Formats: sequence, C-alpha cells, structure tokens
Amino acid sequence: MYNKILVAYDGSEGSKRALEQASHLAKELGSSIIALWVRASLPHYPETVDEVEEEREAANGFSRKITKEILEYSKKIGIDIIADSCSGHPAKTIVDYAKENNVDLVVLGHAGHSGLWGHFLGHTADKVSENAHCSVLIVR
Repeated sequence: MYNKILVAYDGSEGSKRALEQASHLAKELGSSIIALWVRASLPHYPETVDEVEEEREAANGFSRKITKEILEYSKKIGIDIIADSCSGHPAKTIVDYAKENNVDLVVLGHAGHSGLWGHFLGHTADKVSENAHCSVLIVR
C-alpha cells in the first residue's frame, strides 16, 4: 500500500508526532521512511557577506541537530530512517520531493498559523494536501 513514506520533519512537536505515526505505519507495512527538513533560503538581500555565512552556519548546525534526533529515534525504535534536507519553500519542496522520489504517502504535523484557514490545518499542511500527487496524512 505505502512502500515509501516521506515525513516533513523540522524538530517541532508536530513533526515529532508525524515521525512517530509514520514509523508505526512503516513497521506494520514494511515501508521505508525518509525524514525531510526543508531549510529556508538564505537572505535575499544580505547586508554583508558575513550575514550569509552566519545564516548558512546556523542552518547547518540545525540540520546536524535534527539529523541526530532522527537517527537516535530510528535506532531506538529499530527501523531505518533516511534523513535528508533541501532548500526552498516548504510546501512546494515537500510536494516536489515526494513526486521526484516516488513517495506513496506524505506525513506531516499540524501547525496553527495566522489566517482563518491556517488555524485549521496550517499553511504548509494545507498546501501539501492540495498539491501532492499521493496521499497525505496530517497528524494532530
């Protein structure tokens, strides 16, 4: 049914719950899991070259942190989880990555943001669910 599961993971509580749900499904179905962090683009108009380098270092440090979290969780529950990251707009990058990697299911956490519809689903969850080529599971 679901051979390859993509989890949008950013270290938030919602993404941790999404990873847990995806892991339970993967164990039951024998699926593989990819945990994807989408890093924001570097500043478009930096004031200095140092500002760009600081942003890059901060993003790399955060990437190492969440990769470590994913690998520790993977070891704890006894299944392999591939940790990956890409840069770009979160919803578009998740949708594109899922399609390019033949993902059968995208799992992501619910997040409340501003705006009426954002309070119900979260902007990224809303956009991914509308545009993904495959099934999407939004975890509360």
